[in-house]
Amino acid sequence: MFSRGLCTILFAAPALVWATTKGDLSNPDAQKILLVESERIEEYRSRNYTWPLNNYSPNTPGWASLMVDRFHQVEEIDDRGRRYEAYIQTIHSAFLVPNFTEHGFGLARCPEDLIEALRAGIRDGLPNARYEQNVDVISGPTPLFIDRPDLSQRVLNELRHYAEEWSGVELTPYRAYGFRLYRNDSQLMMHVDKMQTHIISFILHIDSSDDAEPWPIFIE
Repeated sequence: MFSRGLCTILFAAPALVWATTKGDLSNPDAQKILLVESERIEEYRSRNYTWPLNNYSPNTPGWASLMVDRFHQVEEIDDRGRRYEAYIQTIHSAFLVPNFTEHGFGLARCPEDLIEALRAGIRDGLPNARYEQNVDVISGPTPLFIDRPDLSQRVLNELRHYAEEWSGVELTPYRAYGFRLYRNDSQLMMHVDKMQTHIISFILHIDSSDDAEPWPIFIE
């Protein structure tokens, strides 16, 4: 029995790429940082940078207050590696990522023929579904996963215009991740997506079991 079948669709905006990277820019996983630490510190000082920063994006009181609280939370992380990663992710959210829309999220309905094909794919693949591994932001029972790259590609192709119309940006399809089947008591914790790839993304709710209850999504 599964509670949710979801597919996450990611689109990349090619113009939003680190200026300090090298390698194949079409493959973010292959990018490498050019600056070593001593050079980074030299650049930091030469530009008269200070910490903490105060030019939030968007530079509104509400967003600034939220990010100040988030940085305080990051400071309390004991593990140095996790604290560093949290700083990088929070800096991306607080200062670097621009707003594409006024509200930051929207809601739309998937075309019926596509959603029916996806539901059939889930039900046909459920007997052979595997357990998803290494997802550190999911607590509770491990989700199941169904590999259907043919349907994932169809989602990318047929729903791309939804994301483009919503964001007002011409997009390059990057990846459709699915199908993840959350089980009873599974929780996807608050997290920040990767800026290199998750420029514009959406979650597609495909199906649920008959005994499933409505579930909340919190978006900052």
